Amino acid sequence: MNGETARTEAPQHSAKTLPHGARVLLVRLSALGDVLFALETVSALAHARPDVRIDFLVEDRFASLLQGHPQIAHLHVFPRKTKLRIPQCLWRLRQTRYDAVLDLHGIQKSALPVMLTKSKRKLGYAAPGSREGSAFAYTERVPVPTPLPHRADMGYLLLERLGIRAPRTKPMLPAVEPPARLFHGLPRPLVLLHPGTSAFAEFKRWPVERFAQLATRLADRGLGVAISYGPSEQALAKPILDAEPRARAIDGAALSLRGLAGAMRHVDCVVAADTGPLHIAAAMGAHCVALFGPKDTSRYGPRSFDAIGHEVLFFDVPCRPCTLRDCVSPQCVLGLTVDRVEQAVLRLLQRKHG
Repeated sequence: MNGETARTEAPQHSAKTLPHGARVLLVRLSALGDVLFALETVSALAHARPDVRIDFLVEDRFASLLQGHPQIAHLHVFPRKTKLRIPQCLWRLRQTRYDAVLDLHGIQKSALPVMLTKSKRKLGYAAPGSREGSAFAYTERVPVPTPLPHRADMGYLLLERLGIRAPRTKPMLPAVEPPARLFHGLPRPLVLLHPGTSAFAEFKRWPVERFAQLATRLADRGLGVAISYGPSEQALAKPILDAEPRARAIDGAALSLRGLAGAMRHVDCVVAADTGPLHIAAAMGAHCVALFGPKDTSRYGPRSFDAIGHEVLFFDVPCRPCTLRDCVSPQCVLGLTVDRVEQAVLRLLQRKHG
């Protein structure tokens, strides 16, 4: 966080430390990238206070990624779709008394479980860090800098209110080791291309035909190339694989999220749009060429924990960054050329391998 950043006007409160053996609940329901950012808060708290028991509340569609996490004592799973006004998991949540509850999400949906928990300390962000009236659920509203820092850095502000000043801490992400045959026979260095995004964020995708051109250029340079795709994304991967038969198909649905995480640990570079798999790769220590569009890279870019870092690309247009949910002509993405992305891959591999 930038020490020169101006803070919003809000009353300052002295930090009150957690008692020994405290139990803390962290709430981050979605989306995939933001859940991964929240794992930095988990790791920072676990390293600074190994005596603290950490529980976590997450939506069911991302729970499999956190199951068995060594720093999370208990994982509460929130159903994304339910006919119940108050999901049963929240009634179970009330059976535990917490020394502190930290809302890392800051919206109305996350405020409900915060309100229902038994805790005298319910921490969240003051506006504009919280939205939709969620701040009314907190007993302690923590001031945030202006402009807002990276999503992962926001969690450190809540830890400071607990008397914990932690450095940036690499998240821990449970992963499943992929089958040995997955990359067998591919040249090294190995570049993994992930052309998909969620259907909701389709306008953030880099064109498939450019991924195909990139795959051929990299293979012609003697690099190994793999194409990963998630459920319902096979139609995106097929044109790339048809255009470049030397590339290896990686079915993310068959691997699961944790299997995909394990696979990304074995590649030299990942090329992906602003999407969950990009942040899985970064959390696993992979080095990424991130193809960004409308989002603010200073808030949502991939996190780096070594000197090699990432290459974060976007085409600068006057309207970015923006918060639009759709765009008929996303030039911030479409303006990225194959030449520019190829050169970014080569720069990153040069830093990594010399």
